[in-house]
Amino acid sequence: MTLHYASTFADALGKLSHAEQKQVKITTVDLMMDPRGAGLSLERLNVADKHIWSARVSQDIRIIMRREGEDVLLAYVGHHDDAYRWAERRRIEPHERTGAMQIVELVEVQEGAAPQSTSPKTSTPDKPVQPFWALTDDAMLDVGVPRDWLQPVREMADSDLDTLFDRLPAEAAEALYDFATGGKLEDHVVRPAEPGASPFAHPDAQRRFRLLDNIEELQAALDAPFEKWAVFLHPAQRELAEKAATGPTRVTGSAGTGKTIVALHRAVHLAKEDNGAAVLLTTFSKTLAQALERKRDLLTEADPRLRERIVVRPIDQAATELYTRMIGQPNRATSSQVKAFIAEALKNDLGGALTPQFLFEEWEELVDAWGVTDPEAYASLPRIGRRTRLGTQQRETAWEVFAHVRRTLAERGLVTWAMIYSELERRVREGAVLPFSHIVVDEAQDLTVAQVRFLAAAGHGRPDALFLAGDIGQRIFRLPFSWAKLGLDVRGRSHSLKVNYRTSHQIRAMADRLLPPAITDMDGIEEGRRGTVSVFDGPPPNVKLLASEAAERDEVAQWLNSCQAEGIALHDIGILVRGEEQLSRARSAVKAGGCDPRADDGVHIATMHGAKGLEFRAVAVMACDEDVLPEPARLAAIGDISELETAYETERHLLYVACTRARDRLLVTGIDPGSEFLDDLVSSAGAR
Repeated sequence: MTLHYASTFADALGKLSHAEQKQVKITTVDLMMDPRGAGLSLERLNVADKHIWSARVSQDIRIIMRREGEDVLLAYVGHHDDAYRWAERRRIEPHERTGAMQIVELVEVQEGAAPQSTSPKTSTPDKPVQPFWALTDDAMLDVGVPRDWLQPVREMADSDLDTLFDRLPAEAAEALYDFATGGKLEDHVVRPAEPGASPFAHPDAQRRFRLLDNIEELQAALDAPFEKWAVFLHPAQRELAEKAATGPTRVTGSAGTGKTIVALHRAVHLAKEDNGAAVLLTTFSKTLAQALERKRDLLTEADPRLRERIVVRPIDQAATELYTRMIGQPNRATSSQVKAFIAEALKNDLGGALTPQFLFEEWEELVDAWGVTDPEAYASLPRIGRRTRLGTQQRETAWEVFAHVRRTLAERGLVTWAMIYSELERRVREGAVLPFSHIVVDEAQDLTVAQVRFLAAAGHGRPDALFLAGDIGQRIFRLPFSWAKLGLDVRGRSHSLKVNYRTSHQIRAMADRLLPPAITDMDGIEEGRRGTVSVFDGPPPNVKLLASEAAERDEVAQWLNSCQAEGIALHDIGILVRGEEQLSRARSAVKAGGCDPRADDGVHIATMHGAKGLEFRAVAVMACDEDVLPEPARLAAIGDISELETAYETERHLLYVACTRARDRLLVTGIDPGSEFLDDLVSSAGAR
């Protein structure tokens, strides 16, 4: 028997009680052990699809399955009447043109309905715009629209666009939604299945059906009904996770498009394909690494031995372990120590009129970051993103300070993070062997110069050694620089995801207004945001400008109470602010809402930087005031217009990151007149 598992089964299983889920799991395992279903009271149903059967789980719970030859599909599960209604309204069949197996909802036919006109539909008070009226049958069949839905799609009003993903197979819904919002339908034409191929093997079928090879894999899928990403992948995601690489590869896409999921599946694929592979799965923070580790464990539930060959570490921890192994425990210099060394240089009449703050930033962002060791290299170093321009004499004066810092570090046996990575890079280029054959990096847009150089050396000589996931629009920690010039060239191997699974259409559409339609990195690779679609709908986000901090506190407290009334758990709610100076406003709002702002399992309060990589069902972005965002201190010493643009771009990215942490509900607040960035949001959000 060949057993398939449908995403609709996973959705339905997740809605049952814990005790009911346990009964279902026992029954499905029994079914896999005995395909004849002895003792399960199998019954062929008298419905439109002649291959639909039911299996008895308990007195009230039924599994709906499709049985044809040796193929068995677990399609749905629920209480008796609900399960039978679902079966009565569905057909499970290959699409006539693409060959992909689909679950098709039957079209409701209204008796006596008048024939529809085939003339163009224009917007009038009585007739809404119908965006698909002119599409031909062939055009819609080519993108996977079932034949029964051709006319209903033509008659669909633009106000019903957000129901597409509930009513049609995902490939058809994606194509139509993109077309209705300015994209090209021909960009979504589905490649037909090969003659004689299983309809379940089609890439579009695999986004909703999973072939289960053994009992362990079935149990792993059943144990995580809410984590559908561990079982089902979009065709674009699966292709990137499993394709043969010709060099360093990068996956990009807007927030919520599944870049992290692709990175996880890539790591597991590499370990599966090569028994000798050792994979480092890494990201920039301990919190995100812990989240990756939990997801790795879930993804390898059916084969726990894979976990031993997929090591998850924050990238700095991985570098420290490598450095200790090759050289010895590093004695890392702190920021406070570097500032003290700069102050010591100034006290010794070095540095002229340059300020300690400027010199520290110059050290961190340029001199140390780029591994500059002599005045000639410093004089020729590009100053992309730096606020202050320096003349030749000023650079010479500044270098006196940096030379002092380097000498002091060496005398005390101290190293910086950049020095750690530079030494690792040198050792690898000289032939040192790393304990990893592959490195998969999540949140790669915030890699440092030294980290990119090390990765370029680590990936040398093996085309599939490096896989990176990141979004330029979410770069909030680093100044822009060219990866290619540092030896990490992903040109021609950078791929963008377009389907958003995490953020509602309303929130995504609003947040996208903060960024241009396309962003180009320093290597000339363009990341476009047009054509991105969200697969679910939600309430419109609200932007509220209040008269005072007290009024803002009360507004957020009321919103917090409404979230709880809707059944959103406190740990699924995030309140974000620009910086540490505004955290007290967030805590005050949480306290006013009757919650403990310091509870471990309560509302998550964080800065926008600290929320990077996290997600919540509901998010309030507070304190978006005129004198908070963009941060005034950051703009105070801007040198020229290009540097001002760089600073504003990063601040916009920061607000984008904050807004896209929300899945279902988003509230943005500030004191009137508010941040200038909010002007881009209110035209698509609630009233101010």
